[in-house]
Amino acid sequence: MDMIAAIVGALDERELFQSIISHTGRQHARFGVNPSHFVAFGDALIWSLEQQFGPAFTPELREAWIALYNAVRSEMIRAAQRAACRSSRS
Repeated sequence: MDMIAAIVGALDERELFQSIISHTGRQHARFGVNPSHFVAFGDALIWSLEQQFGPAFTPELREAWIALYNAVRSEMIRAAQRAACRSSRS
């Protein structure tokens, strides 16, 4: 949850936002996370937010979180793949 808070907190600071996501993607690659794990986590995240916020989690808010998560997921997967390519060349 700390990482999600950091990502959300950096939304208005593009370079910091990008740095956090890239770093996290590389870390996840080292932990053996694969793209299917990101899908499962995204589903669990949205479900958790729905449970936590109930009716306040409007369809618009849900779509905004999904869009944010999809952008983060794509960049984290890209960073993980770049890290994997670098380590395979070493």
